[in-house]
Amino acid sequence: MSYLRSTLKQLCERYGITYLEQEESYTSQASCLDLDDIPVYQPDVPYTGTFSVTRIQRGLYRFANGRTANADINGAANILRKSKQNFDFEGLCKGLLDSPLRIRLS
Repeated sequence: MSYLRSTLKQLCERYGITYLEQEESYTSQASCLDLDDIPVYQPDVPYTGTFSVTRIQRGLYRFANGRTANADINGAANILRKSKQNFDFEGLCKGLLDSPLRIRLS
């Protein structure tokens, strides 16, 4: 275990916080809106499937239905989806991912 992870684990134990590690392979490539399957990384067996999301430019994905969303939000939603298998994403994805709030700073 790396120094950072072991330190974080010790701090969590000290303050009564549950420490969990989540495997997050393929969460950036899979589409959270289209509910793509998110496989677990296996180094000896490369994944041969396809994902329905298309990268338009850095940080922006287009989904199968034509909508666009931030790539980081898509990845974070997929990590949540991978950790909570019974979580209902339909309302979350349609409300939050489709219409992010834009804030302009001048």
